Amino acid sequence: MGATEAGLHVDKILDAPALKGGITGCVVERLEDKQVVYEQNADLRLMPASNRKLYTTAAVLGLLGPDYTITTNVLGAAGPYPAGTINGDVYLKGAGDSLLTTADLEDLAKSMAAAGVKKISGGVIGDGSVFEDGPYGTNWGWDTLNDDYAPAIMGLDVNDGIIEIDVTPGASPGVPAAYDVDPPNHVQPIVDQAVTVDKGGKVTVEAAHPWRKDVIVLSGDMPLGGHKHIKIPVADPVLLAADLFRSALLKAGISVEGDASTGITPSMASTVIASHKSAPMSTYIASMNKPSDNLLAESLVRVIGVEKGRHGDYDTGDAAEMAYFKLIGLDTSVLTLDDGSGVSRRDYVTARSIVDLLAYEATQPYFSSFRDSLPVAGVDGTLRHRMKGTSAEGNLRAKTGTLTAAASLSGYFTGKSGKVYAFSLIMNNFPTTATDVRSIQDQAVVDLIERL
Repeated sequence: MGATEAGLHVDKILDAPALKGGITGCVVERLEDKQVVYEQNADLRLMPASNRKLYTTAAVLGLLGPDYTITTNVLGAAGPYPAGTINGDVYLKGAGDSLLTTADLEDLAKSMAAAGVKKISGGVIGDGSVFEDGPYGTNWGWDTLNDDYAPAIMGLDVNDGIIEIDVTPGASPGVPAAYDVDPPNHVQPIVDQAVTVDKGGKVTVEAAHPWRKDVIVLSGDMPLGGHKHIKIPVADPVLLAADLFRSALLKAGISVEGDASTGITPSMASTVIASHKSAPMSTYIASMNKPSDNLLAESLVRVIGVEKGRHGDYDTGDAAEMAYFKLIGLDTSVLTLDDGSGVSRRDYVTARSIVDLLAYEATQPYFSSFRDSLPVAGVDGTLRHRMKGTSAEGNLRAKTGTLTAAASLSGYFTGKSGKVYAFSLIMNNFPTTATDVRSIQDQAVVDLIERL
């Protein structure tokens, strides 16, 4: 069946009543000969939502390379350390590795203990100064900042900059609800205003940061027998990292006389006591794209800024990205990349630009890393529940994107002919739900797979 006939059928799918009043940009290109087999509003600038991460991924691989790693160091005064004592403070200096975990901090502490460290006469100071801007992405909505997908962007984050709170009822109606925090820490204050109510009531418990305050407030009702699991960003990720590292040191048998705090590593603390290297970018990027992790995307643009412009801020990283995109032949005049993740509603791209980027990546030696970082239909990531039982399952690899009245899907599929295609679908200003729009996207790409 010819491409023209396939295109006519896709026109009917994209003309669904649910999309009336909105606008769709779409391009489908056969990679072997760069033949565009379908397009609609290909050059219209639209909000990409998390399809912005495709540009971040391409820039990371092209500018830093697939083997690039991010190193988090523990620094202190030069040794020797008589009787295993480090005199003064130790500094946990971040370099933008937003995949750092509590387990990684425990490994750092164990390596110090194995090297003979027994005591730190000072405290543990977290240093996130490698990032010079933030703490949030440009034009992020203030009403998203209690959501786990919008943590503070710092040079030192642990556990994605969030804590998890399990809320359960107290012993009887009228008493405060109970809660447990993971990971346990000493630096994130929680004010418990949630109330236990009779069994059968509705769970209305919420967690929020009051404006310009560092506490988390629990509020609402928790009925007997009820439960709620909450993920929420911490107020100060750098301080949390320092506190968790201090706890890791104690767990490893190293005494620490001082407290956890934040600061900038002084020149006298230049000795590397322990280090943690991230996974290489070839696999690191999958942790960004498959779950659509905004913190990783924002951090990586700033890491590009550090490496290519000597400043860890978004503007420097974005300037390096845009120069790279121009170098590889993209039309940068159509691109407005306001943040690194796509949360901003002032990001604008075209469907043609995305497909041009996808086609370029398919020619690169690291293409398998780029492609494999994307969610797979019916298998994993943000596509794990979509297109199951269709010809797209296990075939289509694509980045999703969702904002209010904006939904995107862009990536690669193999048609029934065996030929590989790059595609981009960007839908904005539709009057229906994102669920309805995703269903139409799925119908369109499955139909294309069947007909091409």
